[in-house]
Order: sequence, then structure tokens, then C-alpha cells
Amino acid sequence: MMGFRRWIVCGGAFECGPDHVGSPGGPRPKNQDGGVRALIKRRLENRAKRNGNTQIKGLKGSRHYGSRESMSIPVSALGSLDLSADTSTVIRPVHSSILGEKYCFEVINSENTHCFGCSSAAERDRWIEDLRRVAQPNKDNIERTENSLSLWVNEAKDLPPKRSYYCEVHLDGTLFARTSSRAVGKPANRSSPAGDNFTGSSGGLGASGGVVGGCQLFWGEFFDLDNLPCVSQITLHLFREEDPKRKRHSRDESSLHPLGSVAIPLAEIQRRTYQEKWYPITPYMASGTAGNKDLLGPQASLRIKARFQNLQVLPMEKYKEFAEYVTVDYVEMCRNLEPLLNVKEKEELAGALVHVLQSIGKAKEFLLDLGSAEVERLGEKEALIFRENTLATKAIDEYMKLVGQKYLIVTLGDFITRLYSSLENCEVDPLKCPASELSNNQKHLREACEEVVQKIIQTYGPFPEELNKIFSSWVELCEDQSRPEIGQRLISASLFLRFLCPAILSPSLFGLTQPYPEPNALRSLTLTAKVIQNLANFTLFGEKEEYMLFMNEFLQQHWDGMRGFLHTVSNLDTDIPMSSFDGYVDLPLRLAVLHGLLVDIIYPRDQDTIEKLHPLPSILNQISESLGPEARRIMISSQEGQVKPEYVPPRDLAKFSPHQPSLQQLPHDSKGPRDGDGKSRMSARARKPVTRTQSAPHRRPAQAKLALKRQTSSEALPTADDEMESKQPLISSPNTVRRSRVTPRGPSRTP
Repeated sequence: MMGFRRWIVCGGAFECGPDHVGSPGGPRPKNQDGGVRALIKRRLENRAKRNGNTQIKGLKGSRHYGSRESMSIPVSALGSLDLSADTSTVIRPVHSSILGEKYCFEVINSENTHCFGCSSAAERDRWIEDLRRVAQPNKDNIERTENSLSLWVNEAKDLPPKRSYYCEVHLDGTLFARTSSRAVGKPANRSSPAGDNFTGSSGGLGASGGVVGGCQLFWGEFFDLDNLPCVSQITLHLFREEDPKRKRHSRDESSLHPLGSVAIPLAEIQRRTYQEKWYPITPYMASGTAGNKDLLGPQASLRIKARFQNLQVLPMEKYKEFAEYVTVDYVEMCRNLEPLLNVKEKEELAGALVHVLQSIGKAKEFLLDLGSAEVERLGEKEALIFRENTLATKAIDEYMKLVGQKYLIVTLGDFITRLYSSLENCEVDPLKCPASELSNNQKHLREACEEVVQKIIQTYGPFPEELNKIFSSWVELCEDQSRPEIGQRLISASLFLRFLCPAILSPSLFGLTQPYPEPNALRSLTLTAKVIQNLANFTLFGEKEEYMLFMNEFLQQHWDGMRGFLHTVSNLDTDIPMSSFDGYVDLPLRLAVLHGLLVDIIYPRDQDTIEKLHPLPSILNQISESLGPEARRIMISSQEGQVKPEYVPPRDLAKFSPHQPSLQQLPHDSKGPRDGDGKSRMSARARKPVTRTQSAPHRRPAQAKLALKRQTSSEALPTADDEMESKQPLISSPNTVRRSRVTPRGPSRTP
């Protein structure tokens, strides 16, 4: 593995065929390296002669992520790179399973490969975008193609027992990610966290898991790979982890090769929806060349759920009218579309809208309007607030993941890491544990819950400033309606029911760790999340969960602390540490995603429904015209009678770019005092009239806009440099690169 890390950061491609693949089990013996170490050594020596200031140095890995060592090149060499001069330069993120470090990105050119580490995914995305704009300043005004692969490696069946296995994901022979190493287990009816709508082609769950010959292995790991090059082949290699107890000289040659491979036809997964099936594992070697213990079972296969998207992104000019419509009429659009959507479509639409409006600077207003609509819709049914699958709940879910990742890592990262490696048992159900262990298990659960509560209520780590502003506005809104208790429910349901507790329950889905937890850790996480949720709801355990009654005293002891915490995070005058969102949202890309999603939703509807959505179908069709004849169009029966105004692009469009880092952050100086009469600022806030440009058709008179209080987006926003992290990144910090070479151009026009 050490050689592989050096191979990445010291030059050369990520080429990693089956004959020379690194294993998580440890470094290869000397006679099995195939000369790679010698090649690396020569590369290091030659580069040291050319660049006297370049050094290779090992850094201790972070305790959060369990990495032992990572290799780093100081960024002084990168300052001399002219990214705009090398058209072959590739800048993309590196998956954490490759280097053992999170939030890394690489800069690949014709001569070298440099790897850099950041403190969060948002900071990494910002640096990637800034560097790309140096290499391609006119990025938003040209047509481009974005490739991405979303992949669930769920489970394998019919494998030899008493072994641990892992998978590697290769795109055109290049290693992009690997799963953790997991041991096979007995057949089990286990539901996958990969989602719903599973349709297997070679046997469903009932036909899996060691029914014939071998055993079942469960990973349940998700890989989201974007910024990919053109891909023609996707292959997963299955490896057996080497036994560390075996002597190095006794390792056979077969340990260098995968047991078998799965080739995923690109045509099967190249669509917007996920495709899931069992793929048979093709053995790497002939059956007669290995011992019986190494043979795969006759039904050895992998259950994989995947989606590959090849998205055509138009110049920003083509999305002008669409962006304007979304910015102005998102409330009406959501109200008309929500009855047409299933749960999955609500999740996708809410996520696309959040990213688009965050880039434009309207995400805060969007969430305030949706929260207000939820309060009005539920009326006296306050117990259901943010507990249903609506666009509002899905939008706040996505927004908290977007702006709250750093807070989540600092608050829960240490706890999750400790629990994954702990052997302590927190099972307190007498039906599931011996009576002699019950007392100790109850003690372990109390200690785990105490650790989490203290991390939360003492607000360790920077709290997202964006959430503080939204929460405070919700509180003011409810106070204006003489229902202050609803404000607390909104905040508690958002922060705990939909963010912190789900992150405790499924840390791998929130970026806290990659592996799915083992059964013992999973049960401890489940019980801990249950206690924290009851604490946030200010409810005690009852007869339905009698085995948890012993935790009621713990809950009562921390009620005051929880009330204080909810008040603190919803108070604009709080003095707790906060940080603004420092990431980047690619606006043209997100508009392209939203366009494709809306076309797929509206296309199969009847004409009456399509007419009610006017003018959105016509705006979507206008973009489809630019995508070419194969793009799907929405059928509009009265389209011929509708006269669309001609779109007039702004003058000197080529001189401007919609990329404006400050638009994706909230201001620092917006904490103002309340009015003297105690009323909120929201009650005194008036919506500015919207001046339609010539490109946007007017709304029909019969379609009245939903009467909701909204705030204008007239915020003076800071630049990205104002909130740069002071923490030293793990690999190499890109912050030391000369800013004049990587900082994008100044503010410019946006829709």
C-alpha cells in the first residue's frame, strides 16, 4: 500500500491492472513487487535532482479516519505550474479509500501528479473549482460533458469461508476506489442500505447468501465518483485479503491476482435511475491452477447497484431563462409539482433545487418559505412537522448535508471512530443478552450517550452559520403567529430527527466513515440514536420499550442542557463559534441536472397537468432544443398558440462568468438587533417587486401565487478567502499555493 501511495503522488498514472494491485492487508514482499519499488525509487531520485525543493515526507494520519501514513509533496513545486499552458491537465478528487485520507484532490499533467489534502469536502470542491478556472477561464460559457458514477457494492455470495475479501473499482483499467475488507458470514436476511426497488436478474435476496456451497459477505458501501474522464469499461475485482499470520516467504503468487472479476456493461447503467442486479464473478485463473480452498462457488456473484451519467452541460447563456424562473417562482413550482412526485423524485428534486438556489444565493429564502408552508399546511398537527416525506423535509435534509458536514465531523467523528473499534457491548434488551451482562451493557450505553450529548450541547466545533440564520428566522415566524413552541419543534426535527440522529445511525451515508458497521457497533449506534432522539423530543421511554426505562433518569438530567442548546443555535446574538459554507456549487451543471429531472417528471403527464405548469414546460423545451434532436421534448397541445418572447442575451456576455464564490455564502454582518417592539425582522420585511426580463414569460392571471412571507436576497457577501480554514490539511495544503495563480476572477453577473 505504501508503494501505491507513492505511485500516486510521485508521478505516473493510476494504472493498476490485476497483476500489480495493492492490498489493504499490508505491503507486498520484495519478490512480488515486479520492480515497482525500484521504479519509484528512480523516479524520486531523478525528480529530486530536477527539483531541489521537492521532498517526500510521511505524515501521521488523522485519528478520525484511522490512516497510518500518507505521502505528501510540498506545494512549493505547484506554484511554478502554469495550469493554463497544459491542456492535458486533469484536476479531480481522490477517493478516501485510495490514500487512506479524506478530502484529497490530485492535479495531473503531462509531467507529474500532485496530491493535496483539505479539511472538508467543501474546501476541496472550492480548490478544485478555482484551479479548473485557472486552466479554463471561460468554463461556464462553453459546452461540456460531465461524467459521474454512483455505485453501491452491496454483497457477495457463494465465497469460500474463513476469509476476508475486498473489491476494487477500476474504470478503463485505472483504480478509482476500493471497499473495506470484510469477513464472510453465515447467510442472513439483511436489508441493504442501498435503497429500494431492487430487481435482481439472477436471483433475489432469497436466492443469495451461501445457499449453494459458500457463504455470504455484506459490504453495503457507496461510492460517488464525479469529474470522471470518458469511460468505456467498468470492472470490479474481488480480492482475498492476505493472512497476516502467514510468513512472507510462504505467500504464493496467486495472492497478487484477484479471485475473480465482474464487468458491468456501461449501457445497462447509463441512465438517470439506479439499476441493481446480481453479476456473476468470472474467475481470474482456470479452476485447475489453484487449490480447492481458493475456488469460487458455482453461483459466486456480486450484488451491485449503479448509475452512470453522461451529462451534457450547455453554456450558461442557455439556462438564463430557466435560472430566472427557478429563482422567482420556486414556491409555485414546488406547490404544483409536489402532488405528482413519489418519494424518490421528491428527494432528487429537492436536492437539485437546494444546490441551484445555494449557488444563486437564494437557498435561505427557499427553506424559509418551505418551512412556513409546512407550518401552515399542518395547522394544529404540530407533532407531524418535518416527519413526513415532503419537498420541505427533503430540502432541509440536503441543505444540512451541504453546509453542515464540517460540523458533523467535528461533533461526531471521534465518537464514531471509537465505537467502530470498541469491543464494548451496549445491548440492553434482556431477550438479546445474558442477564449476567445486562448491568455492564447498560453502563456502556449510558457512557456512549453521555459522550454524544456532551459533544452536541457544548457545541464542539463550528456550527453552520447558515443553519443559525434559518433557525432564528423560523423562531421569529412562529413567534409572530403566537406559536413559539412550533419553532422549537421545527429546529429539533430538522437538526436531530433529520441530521444528527441519522448520522449516528448510518455514519457511512453521511461521510463520517466508509465501512458499514459490524452488528455489535450497529446495535450500539441504533440504541444511542434512539436515546438522543428522545432527548431532543423531550419524551421518556414507555411500555413499548420497557428495556430502555433505565435511561429515563439520564434523559431528565439533560433536558435543561438540550433546551439551552436549541435556544443557542436559534439565536442570532449567540457567541458560539460558527463558520460559513466554503464550498462551491457548479451552477451550469446543477441547472443541467435540474432540467433533466423536470423533463422526466413532466414528460409522461397529461395535457391538463402540463398546462397548469405553464410556462415551465416551454422553458424546458427551449433548453432541449439546444441539446439536440435526441433530447426529450414535452408535448404541449397549445404550444402553437403561445407566443414566446425572443431571448436577448446581455451585452458582452463573453466577458462575464456566473461563477461568483460570494454568492454561495451568507453575510457575516447580517446579525442585526430586533425591532424595539419585539416583533421580528421578518414581519417588517417586504418582498421587493420582481422586474421580469424579456426572456421570461409572465404568469397567467388565473395562477395566483402562494401567499407566503419571503425575504429578499440583497445580501452583501464575502469572498471565499475570508473564511479559509486555519487547520493544517493532511496531505499537502493547497492554501499555500500562490493565490494569484488559482483565485478565480472577480464578481460578475448571475441570473
